[in-house]
Amino acid sequence: MSDDRDQELVAALLRATPAPRVPGDFLARVNARIDETAGWLGFANYRAWTLRLVPVAAVLVLLAILWPASSTVTPAAQSDASDASSTVQSFSPSSYSDWQRDVTANALLEAALNTPAEDRRSGVR
Repeated sequence: MSDDRDQELVAALLRATPAPRVPGDFLARVNARIDETAGWLGFANYRAWTLRLVPVAAVLVLLAILWPASSTVTPAAQSDASDASSTVQSFSPSSYSDWQRDVTANALLEAALNTPAEDRRSGVR
């Protein structure tokens, strides 16, 4: 019972005590001290950087969408590419020389989906 009375007395005392007066520049001084101690870590504030870079990212996305796609392939290279695509290139992921040359996307996909007979016999996957 004495604990309840003690708590009631403390609560009454706190209600009767006026709130302390806070100087007007208190918040500014606290923020200045926080900025002082942050030092270089102020640059690592990802929230501020994210909000500042959103307009730049939006412009880059719009440029990527609206920029006309230009083809750098010459007509001779297009005919070579169509001839190369008509003949299937074989590609073996275990062959070092295959990684050093240009391989069509279809050849890479075929190599990923189908294991060559030599690799099956040796147990390499």
